[in-house]
Amino acid sequence: MTPGTAPRGGRLLVASRLGTSLSRAASVESVAREAVRTLHDSFDYHLAVVQRLDPDGILRMVAAAGPPAERTDDFLALEQPVERGVNGRVARSGRPALVNDTAADPDYLGTGTGADPGSELSLPIVVAETNWGVLNLEQRERGAFGQEDLLLAHVITGQIGAAIHRCQLVGELEDAFLTTIGVISDAAEMQDAYTANHANEVAELAVAVGERLGIEGVELDRLRYGALLHDVGKIGIPPEILRKPGPLTPEERARMDEHTAIGARMLERIPFLAPVAPLVRSAHERHDGGGYPDGLRGEEIPRGAMVIATCDAFHAMTSDRVYRKAMSLADAKAELRDNSGSQFEPGVVAALLAELADSTPIN
Repeated sequence: MTPGTAPRGGRLLVASRLGTSLSRAASVESVAREAVRTLHDSFDYHLAVVQRLDPDGILRMVAAAGPPAERTDDFLALEQPVERGVNGRVARSGRPALVNDTAADPDYLGTGTGADPGSELSLPIVVAETNWGVLNLEQRERGAFGQEDLLLAHVITGQIGAAIHRCQLVGELEDAFLTTIGVISDAAEMQDAYTANHANEVAELAVAVGERLGIEGVELDRLRYGALLHDVGKIGIPPEILRKPGPLTPEERARMDEHTAIGARMLERIPFLAPVAPLVRSAHERHDGGGYPDGLRGEEIPRGAMVIATCDAFHAMTSDRVYRKAMSLADAKAELRDNSGSQFEPGVVAALLAELADSTPIN
């Protein structure tokens, strides 16, 4: 069904469903992909494209759907100066272009292959009162677009612009969030230089293991933040215990073990970080219930916390400390296997070993 023959009710239904799906998109790229996919699938456009206008004056592809995109290698790598083409005119002027005979439009950039579309509909995507980019729709036939198609495209570009703006605001919020994490991590680093490098490397490994376990979206973000901050409670541990160049006494060990609860209490007071607090609190629990501070076992332990605990232990085993040399990679893997089902959850161990087999180990 082409847009010109689609019932008005069908158009409104597509716009409504697309608005709902775009409201759930987590990134600018996912917004663009969902928009072009829905438009192509619903109306069988020859091509549906979202282009972004970058500061250097180049229109760059963000997402595309339709036969030309499927046939052309690296279609998304195509670039267009804003001074050229129908889309360039729309991006410069901020006004839509309804072209029902591309051969008659002086700005149309033909391919010279005889496969050019006959009709083109291009509209600006406005984000926060700025021309962010262009939505471009094409059909093979001439005269394929009318005023109702233009109205539908106006609605769609409004939805795309609003969704992109929301993603940008979320990105700014996440930047502030990461800045907060950086400040907290810096404070921990002042107490113990090992903690900062250790936390970054544990976080990198924990995210890779989490992805293998099917953790995604918000939960994967929380896993990353929890791994970065799992030792933040060491801020509350006396420096002489943190930096002691040898084994701790039982009293010192008991004091050191308080750092997970201290860290969790700190994070609970920060709204953005409160959901991460349970991962930090349980980052030293054991699968068999022999860990601290709560003696949780099995499924009582948050999955993310067990990922952090396992990656933390592996990194500690393979790192030099002032009181011992690092364990070899082979010995560390053997230690993971030997403690699978007791200290560590077997599924997490399997995912970590698979990740180590496929990548250069962190050491």
